[in-house]
Amino acid sequence: MRIPRLGATFLAGLLCLSSAPVPSSSSFANRDAEAAAKAELLALHQADRRAHFDHDVDAFPNGMVAEVTMVHDGKVETRSRDEVRKRFTEYFQGAEFSAWDDLEPPIIQASPDGNMGWMIVRVRVAYTKTDTSGARSKEDTVMAWMSAYEKRDGKWLLVANATTVQP
Repeated sequence: MRIPRLGATFLAGLLCLSSAPVPSSSSFANRDAEAAAKAELLALHQADRRAHFDHDVDAFPNGMVAEVTMVHDGKVETRSRDEVRKRFTEYFQGAEFSAWDDLEPPIIQASPDGNMGWMIVRVRVAYTKTDTSGARSKEDTVMAWMSAYEKRDGKWLLVANATTVQP
């Protein structure tokens, strides 16, 4: 017996569908956790932007583990929350930001269970800095970085960061 061509294609398709794995409820839950984690990480990025314009020194150390691993200028360092707070205090002192803008959408990934994630961003940062003598200087640079996060007790914390500055 000869099966018409369209019928054979239909039967082959049915066979493929019947042997395809059926997603479990846990895989749907994992997808939900992953999607929620990505949205939460994007919200952290947006909060970092606001913290620059608001000169919120505590936003950064409060959102990190006790000691974060930093990669920059060919070095790997560990910085405590107090060191990060001091660094942002100095950075924000006399700074007036005119830009801290994404040059492309952040790339965000999260583990299937939603407890680990990373984000790659590329931003233009522009600000005017006034030093203690009243002298003003302008900074306008492009930076890119990758940050790694862990979710602990329901809160995302920065665990590592690698930053580059466009020459």
